[in-house]
Amino acid sequence: MPKSRVTKAEITRAIEATKSCGLPVSGVEIEADGTIRVLTSVADKAVHPSDSRIPKQW
Repeated sequence: MPKSRVTKAEITRAIEATKSCGLPVSGVEIEADGTIRVLTSVADKAVHPSDSRIPKQW
């Protein structure tokens, strides 16, 4: 089976679709079979204890 040719337009559509979901794009991988994989990275939010987790005064 011949390799699939991926076009710039297909890559652009995949990136724009990812961005429209609110995800930051960190990279793009293209497989030999024509699969386009858009890599994303989301920074974890800092964990802050809420008031409900703080012990109450006696």
